[in-house]
Amino acid sequence: MLLIGPIGFLTPWLLAALAALPALWLILRAMPPSPRLVRFPGTRLLLGLRDPHPVARHTPWWLLLLRVLAVAALILGFAGPVWKPAPDQGGQGPLLIVMDAGWAAAPDWPQRQARALRALERAAAAGQPAALLVADGREDGALAFQPAPDLAAQLRALRPASWETRYPPDPAAALAGAPAGLSALWLSDGLDHPGRAEWLAALSARAALTVVPPEGPRQSLELAAGDQPALRLRSTGAAASDVLAIGRDPQGMPRELARLKPGEGAQDRGVTSWPVPIDLPSELRNRITRFEVEGQASAGAVLLADDSLRRRKVALVGDDRAGEGQRLLSPLHYLRRALAPSTDLIEGGMGDVLQAAPDVIVLADQIGLADTPGLREWVEQGGLLIRFAGPRMAASERLAEEPLLPVRLRAGGRDIGGALAWGEPRGVAEFAADGPFAGLAVPADVAVRAQLLAEPAPDLGDRVIARLSDGTPLVTRAALGQGQLVLFHTTANAEWSNLAISGLFVEMLDRLVRSARVSAETPEADPAEQPFWLPELVLDGFGRAAEPGDPVPVAAADFARGPAPAAPAGLYRGGERMVALNAGGPMAPADWPGIRIERAAEAPGLDLRGWLVALAALLLALDALGSAWLARGRRGAMA
Repeated sequence: MLLIGPIGFLTPWLLAALAALPALWLILRAMPPSPRLVRFPGTRLLLGLRDPHPVARHTPWWLLLLRVLAVAALILGFAGPVWKPAPDQGGQGPLLIVMDAGWAAAPDWPQRQARALRALERAAAAGQPAALLVADGREDGALAFQPAPDLAAQLRALRPASWETRYPPDPAAALAGAPAGLSALWLSDGLDHPGRAEWLAALSARAALTVVPPEGPRQSLELAAGDQPALRLRSTGAAASDVLAIGRDPQGMPRELARLKPGEGAQDRGVTSWPVPIDLPSELRNRITRFEVEGQASAGAVLLADDSLRRRKVALVGDDRAGEGQRLLSPLHYLRRALAPSTDLIEGGMGDVLQAAPDVIVLADQIGLADTPGLREWVEQGGLLIRFAGPRMAASERLAEEPLLPVRLRAGGRDIGGALAWGEPRGVAEFAADGPFAGLAVPADVAVRAQLLAEPAPDLGDRVIARLSDGTPLVTRAALGQGQLVLFHTTANAEWSNLAISGLFVEMLDRLVRSARVSAETPEADPAEQPFWLPELVLDGFGRAAEPGDPVPVAAADFARGPAPAAPAGLYRGGERMVALNAGGPMAPADWPGIRIERAAEAPGLDLRGWLVALAALLLALDALGSAWLARGRRGAMA
């Protein structure tokens, strides 16, 4: 680079063309060849006449000046002038460009490419070789240094990946062929990644290193663990964006179905996280195909919806012997009405429903489960078993020995509001703020007339998730393996309470069913059952979805490690299960101790090439207008 005052030239050798401007002035000003003298007697008649508009013998000086200035502006523009460029900290040595190419680099990818291209232009002007390290996990081995102009096309064709930035595992091997006097430009995505510290130490020891961090915050989106479906938004900034729920409308066109607002944020080690509850009706939630952070074009800010956010498969098991006119006496009738709008229901015997692999099994007043093979194993593997009390359970003499209950029960039950009872029916107490029913409004007219009581135990309070107004349990829950056991201490019909005919009953069941795990959420638990996953839809680094051109099955072990070059973020199918492999997750900001950081204010100054070319075009346009004006004057004189 050539510096002349506050202006630097990236291609200074083109300035030599300015020496030709005086010769150009003389050429434009030169007279045409002298005319041949021929004597004609008739010209004596023209003696004494004068032309009021004579043709100029020379090009007007102002027209010459316009043309020379236009050519000079083009020469200066092609020389690559930059107003107040930042000093080149890397000197004139061989150049190494390190580009973080994970999903976090996508939001400002065009600016990163432009900065790298400017560095390549400087290396090309200095005649130095260059190498490009794309940190997307695909490159390995020693870096190849080549002429800087040869890397420009490769750099323009680069796109960010839909997984996190990945560096070659051995910096020493990658830099084995690097020449001496190396200068390095690291375009960071602002996040810390495995292997970054090793590469930072290796480059600091061998090169003059300059790091260019991103200006804006990085944001990621992931599915939060808990009883209710929710998202977690993380950002390296202090502000949270809205999360858009994208799905298909009734006409089948994708559009924004809902806008989710983040809750209260919490900061930890430079990263702020916000919970984003998915408080949507089941019918609307089942149509959602993806969630994305507003204004963030990256795969990490997109969460694809899979089976874990869609309708659950619920099995109903119980006696349904009531006739057509006695439907309101059947517990299964109330369960069907409550669960059908938001779940896929199946009914049958216990052996039949277990073969259908449901997510939830609901038992209405069933006893003697010790003789049911496979049910305990199903719960331990992640199933949700919901049981309802009833007259059959209350009359059982072996109720205290009944398995698959969250608490031990007393036989006989408790009649609160019957004809032989002294008390009045009990209402439902307010739900705990940290329980699965938090936020549900309790109607004042809901009353329970009978219930099964739990035996006192030290951990009984921890297992109660809903109580009556007198403090006795209404719903209890306990974990069994990876699954859950839930018991309603009253009936699923209106025999013991009017809870089953209230809207609260529907909301409570919906909350419990939504907390059930889907087997597809943990595909790596049994690789032998599903050894491979086939991609059906993949994301690029900008979060745009596309069908895989050549689907390659992904082994379960590789799938469990998360998005990678062999398993990009997207939707994968294994058998009947659809699983989303999302890129967003925990992140940590990168630190650069003792390294020169190039901020936006310190970046190379204003590029004057476009302005000078535009000035040359304007001057040529004025030249054309001036020439047309002179020609018009001559035509008027001739007329």
